[in-house]
Amino acid sequence: METQTDWRKYRKSTHLASADLDAMETDKIPLIFTIKEVKFETNVDVSGTKMDGIFCHFIEPIKPLKLNSTNNKILAGFAKKNGLVGKECHIIENWKGMKIELFVDRNVKMMGAITDGIRIKPLQPVTKVKPDFTAANFEAAKKANATKEQIEKSYNLTTEIWNQYNAL
Repeated sequence: METQTDWRKYRKSTHLASADLDAMETDKIPLIFTIKEVKFETNVDVSGTKMDGIFCHFIEPIKPLKLNSTNNKILAGFAKKNGLVGKECHIIENWKGMKIELFVDRNVKMMGAITDGIRIKPLQPVTKVKPDFTAANFEAAKKANATKEQIEKSYNLTTEIWNQYNAL
């Protein structure tokens, strides 16, 4: 079979673009990311153009995202829903640690034309937090003959607790 090359994977770009998200979706990569930091930066080279702006960096190994007003407003709304009030919602340093989901909006108006743009989904992704496996869970796990792998699917399991569980 002939080699098939996806041009989007070879684009030279310094920051996230809609083509990057399209390529991730093609590869079935979830578009949910955790904010490492958001900061105002000056004279940043964004794919050949120097600009100032608010840039969002992620914990996951992806390019930073230059935020626009629409996405800033969504993040401020998430901050409010997460308990911040007043001005605190709009302080970009307070957005650290938020989980967001990105998508490509095919109808962004820019300079009189319709183009693709990156947007943050207006509903913040819910992350399930696994409870800790504790002594209170031992009896049920023993009755079920649960393996370490089975326990770790549902619980956070420390080495210390695993050793205690095995000692029974």
